[in-house]
Amino acid sequence: MKKTLAAVAVLGAFAGSALAADVQLYGVVDLGFSYTHVDSDTIADDLDKFSMDSGNQSGSRWGIKGTEDLGNGLTVGFILEDGFDADDGSEDSTGVMFNRESSLFLQGGFGKIAFGRMGSFNQGQSSWSLIGRITPFGTSFGNYTAQAGNVFAAGPVADNSIAYQTPDFAGFKLYAMCSMGSNDNENESSSDRYYGIAATYDNGPVSLYAAVDSTNYKSANLAATDQDILGDPDDSLTVTLGGSWNFDVAKVYLGAQYFDSVKLSTLGGIADNNAAMNPWGESTSRLQSRTGTGYSILLGADAPVAGGKLMGAVAYIDAEQSDRMEEALDYYDFSRWVVSVGYDYPLSKRTNVYAVASYMNDDMEMTGVTKDRIETHGGQSDWNPSAYTFMIGMRHKF
Repeated sequence: MKKTLAAVAVLGAFAGSALAADVQLYGVVDLGFSYTHVDSDTIADDLDKFSMDSGNQSGSRWGIKGTEDLGNGLTVGFILEDGFDADDGSEDSTGVMFNRESSLFLQGGFGKIAFGRMGSFNQGQSSWSLIGRITPFGTSFGNYTAQAGNVFAAGPVADNSIAYQTPDFAGFKLYAMCSMGSNDNENESSSDRYYGIAATYDNGPVSLYAAVDSTNYKSANLAATDQDILGDPDDSLTVTLGGSWNFDVAKVYLGAQYFDSVKLSTLGGIADNNAAMNPWGESTSRLQSRTGTGYSILLGADAPVAGGKLMGAVAYIDAEQSDRMEEALDYYDFSRWVVSVGYDYPLSKRTNVYAVASYMNDDMEMTGVTKDRIETHGGQSDWNPSAYTFMIGMRHKF
């Protein structure tokens, strides 16, 4: 109720000032149906799920954005964007009204500088997110497709961030971002702090992306269950390269990433809340504390077919646990294959329908496992969970 009243108040305030600045109300409503089958390769039962889902292709959201010309080539602007689940009307993030982005920016001949809550470069939830350009599936279509969030280590949506973008230099743009952490622990070791640099190049049929980023993981006040795995955790590091080339008959995508000491929760699906894809038998919070080092690669393409767009991609991940503490009970190796195909058809400039099918297979191996732990999993210390999913839906932009 408080969020609803706040939204009404915000809309009322902007309605009164719309003549003084360029203010726009916008959003996306995406609803569809999906069927997913998961074989955990353990003593647990397979999972079969048919459901109505919000945000398969694009997270359902509404937002307000605007700009004002200050003169002398300067423009001030803002973006306030909130995600929601269209199937039941609930908020994506409890207690955070504008969870996708809440930023104020100034731009001119020097480029653009922004402040507030923003998504990092290897993420898909804000105007500063860039990694979706290196796969035909972007950062969408769920937990089991060849989308960026399931193949590459993603960054956070970070509070108290500062971001900078240079002017366009013959197609090149450079970016930098840092986050001071959460409000209660800004610039302290008890808060995760993100920083990164990136570059893009867009010229004719060529679109390229490169980024190096890191998270300074919090090292204070770790839960007791995390201490035996992480100790004092190393900062993460990712190096991401990729892009696309449009040959008219088809656009080809290629992306690759090296990651070091990244939390499993950033490698979509490994620490999924879906317990069927978590055969280690650990709580999600404990599993997310583990860090992994490895690489991932993706090859994909899309092509115009029958008035719409046909999409396909195949991706591979190879990783192992970054650091094994002497007191840790176990150690893991992990690899993943994922193959996806899909079709997108526009009904109008703002409305489209889509269909996607995908198959994912993981290979997980754990050593140093206690006898009780193995017995819990029916005598197993290695698993090959797999999943396939089909989805159809409609997306409308306003």
